[in-house]
Amino acid sequence: MQQIARHDVVFVAGTAGEHEPTWSQKAHEREGCHPHLHGPRNRNVRMGRPLDGTPDMAAVLHAFTAVMAPFEALRTLYPRDADGHPRAVVVASGVLQVDEYASDAPPTYDELSAFTLRLAEPGFTPDDMPLRAAVVTVDGRPIHIALSLHHFSADTTAARIVAEHIARLAADPGADLGSGWQPRQIASFETSPSGLRHAHRVDTHDRAMLRQSAMPELLAPASRDGDAVYNFVCLDSAAVTLAAAGLAKQYRTSVAAVLQAAYACALAEHLGVGNCVFNTVMANRQTAFAREAVAHIAGRALVPVDTSLGSDRFPALCRAVDAALVRSSSVSLREPDRYARSLDEVSAELGRSAHNPYVVNIRPIAPRTLIRARADSAQQDLERAMTSSRYRRFPKPVDTNSGKLCFDVWGMSETAGISLGTDATSFDATDLEQILLSFERRLVGAAIGGHAAQSGSSAGA
Repeated sequence: MQQIARHDVVFVAGTAGEHEPTWSQKAHEREGCHPHLHGPRNRNVRMGRPLDGTPDMAAVLHAFTAVMAPFEALRTLYPRDADGHPRAVVVASGVLQVDEYASDAPPTYDELSAFTLRLAEPGFTPDDMPLRAAVVTVDGRPIHIALSLHHFSADTTAARIVAEHIARLAADPGADLGSGWQPRQIASFETSPSGLRHAHRVDTHDRAMLRQSAMPELLAPASRDGDAVYNFVCLDSAAVTLAAAGLAKQYRTSVAAVLQAAYACALAEHLGVGNCVFNTVMANRQTAFAREAVAHIAGRALVPVDTSLGSDRFPALCRAVDAALVRSSSVSLREPDRYARSLDEVSAELGRSAHNPYVVNIRPIAPRTLIRARADSAQQDLERAMTSSRYRRFPKPVDTNSGKLCFDVWGMSETAGISLGTDATSFDATDLEQILLSFERRLVGAAIGGHAAQSGSSAGA
């Protein structure tokens, strides 16, 4: 792909002003996510989306203009105040630069992934819009858009919303985008009496969970320069999708609960512990209005998983995890300063660090994206799918998530996209791959056992 043009997209909106950063943004700043970090380690949300129909370049650029106007998160600059903290300043007008790249043939998935990664690398300056964008053309026809949104401004769900809106408007310029929360509205709720009551309730839950969170601590890298390595292992597995969809249907529970339960069992076995407590990322988008919000409103909840139930009671474990996830969704938005105080106080009370570095992020999974697992699916189908699983390793310089073990399910369609990563000081790539292998085998084994049981076998679930 070769860049052949740069288009200036001029937008004019009816709102502007400055607002307090949201709790999510403050938490990201505390964790080292900065709006103006340069180079490949800046935290961007990368998103690619094929264009529907046969829009021309003018229609695609118009779609960018139309999406920039209603969503303030895409028009927010982050200058720093006198203390060095970022301020959120919404501008009413500006220019977004959209690069055009020509390709001889439609790019492959891996080529597009590498392209969106390159798009994210330059970082952002204080005067940049938090969105970087490109359009890929073949024979002069736009076929794909690639986006990079700074994580300080929008989360992964928001990036998907932006991409969907642009593709939809390119195909149908008159489409109704709907409306959603603006970051300033979220910040206003958080400082209101209702928001403060919510913060107190979350703090009560967090303190209780921190006291029982006995997961082993991970080692921080000795240095944060090029000598420190972050191991990143990816799994593409059709078997995981088939098994998780079938088990969720069989157990009458969510796919997310099945995935988290299987991962907890694999990790607990690897660590030699009887239960797990995870910092589980919650999308916080239960309502249609929230799902349309291009704003960073994701939170985390400490979710316990009692793996001592054992593999013979996997259905009960999945249902227990599902119930815990439902309860935790209401306490997933933390006020970061209050949480930091609680962490310090509980650590002093326990005589050890109460920080929990085990993170699970299972992106929202729409049932329509899953393969419909047939009740009569043969054992051979799952075993055949498992033989096509692909593991990839990406050792790289120390990541912004240093000191955490991050289990991330980013896609569930015909193939599940899963990654597991942490510093090499805690787990090497073989460890991570073994955990993912155990995770996949547990799911497939439970699904095969369930089919056998339905056929009159004595095999357990």
